[in-house]
Amino acid sequence: MANLFSTRATKGLLKVGEVYCPKNGEFPSFREAAGTAYLNKIVTNVPEDDFGLLSIVLTIFSFLPGSIVHWIVKACANAQNNPSDGVIPSTLRLLNLGLKGLCYAVYYSEFTNPNYTGRKPLDIIDYHVNRVTN
Repeated sequence: MANLFSTRATKGLLKVGEVYCPKNGEFPSFREAAGTAYLNKIVTNVPEDDFGLLSIVLTIFSFLPGSIVHWIVKACANAQNNPSDGVIPSTLRLLNLGLKGLCYAVYYSEFTNPNYTGRKPLDIIDYHVNRVTN
């Protein structure tokens, strides 16, 4: 079975992305620039179990108000500083790693929102992908 995000999961990712990548100076907000249209291409090789669970979490986030999503994401980020090996801090750290990784991969990829006309995040940081093919 192919890894395909539902529309709801994509909406949840947009909410999470606004916490990790808000509009800041020259940088566009996650919602403006992120290439969520290419999201399914990016997650092609993610293991099915991991993808299924992440998709469920993002779908749940799509139903929550933005302030609650913001609080949850900040709690996950703060768990990085918690030395406990308990179930909750460990789970929050893993969730933070997965959400942050996906958000940054979508935001800083060469695939930006087709409707976005401003400077791309990669151009702002002056990074250019050099792909060599044989």
